[in-house]
Amino acid sequence: MQSSRSTSLHMRNVWVDACAWLIVGLLLGSLMACATPYASSQFNELTPVELNATQERAQRRLVLALAYFEQGQNDVALQEVRAALKIDPQNASAYNLLGLIHQRNNAPALAQQSFETSAYWAKQTSNYVDLADAQHNLGWLLCEQTQYPKAQAQFEQALSQTHYRQQSKTQMASGICHLRAGQADAARQSWQQSLANDPRNALVRYQLALLDWQTQPAVANTLLAPLHAQQLGSAESLWLGVRVARALNNPLDMQQLGQQLVQRYPESVQAQTWIQRKFEEQ
Repeated sequence: MQSSRSTSLHMRNVWVDACAWLIVGLLLGSLMACATPYASSQFNELTPVELNATQERAQRRLVLALAYFEQGQNDVALQEVRAALKIDPQNASAYNLLGLIHQRNNAPALAQQSFETSAYWAKQTSNYVDLADAQHNLGWLLCEQTQYPKAQAQFEQALSQTHYRQQSKTQMASGICHLRAGQADAARQSWQQSLANDPRNALVRYQLALLDWQTQPAVANTLLAPLHAQQLGSAESLWLGVRVARALNNPLDMQQLGQQLVQRYPESVQAQTWIQRKFEEQ
């Protein structure tokens, strides 16, 4: 019983630490509110070269909506999205952004309807990038509602779309959703796939190391080393690195990582924990 409770607590700590990283530095196109939603890749990767006059007018309103959304001005963003949809009622990107606004406003039913509408219009125009974006966002929405099998089905559909360039993000989201469902092995597999697609993904490296450091500290050390060598680690990853070095009986690495932690994040809980040498703190 004690072992089961300990495992459950460790799984919860992995998820809590994931959220702590995910809500830092929020920008559309990165991770948001313990999730990984993003607007259509059309904004920064596959913008159509030729738009008709109506589409151009809608696109201008949509770009404004995105800017307001990134600044947290949901009401103004909502007005601009609605203006874009009034001009172009079949704009899949607009419905996708509308879904993100509703999701942020804690209106999951409206968010789901918007993502599904985005997917519908993307299919009608064979826009598989917009389709994958909508499926990814719908998958995360379903994950937040603990509808894990349905969420994973959406992630799988997003990953299957032609020309989709965000596989690593979707695999990362899939891993987090697996972990929330208590499926550690499936989470590990998704994160390994994500890291293979994007070896620079610091969050995935941290998540994999955190998942297994107590049983495989050498593997965790290999995952974290590139982050810390390039000073790309967070307070969380540096503290994990300290504990990994301790598990490997490497006092020199412990000291170096502890010093880096205090120097870079002196006000963090992790730095204070290192100073007090409370190695059992999670």
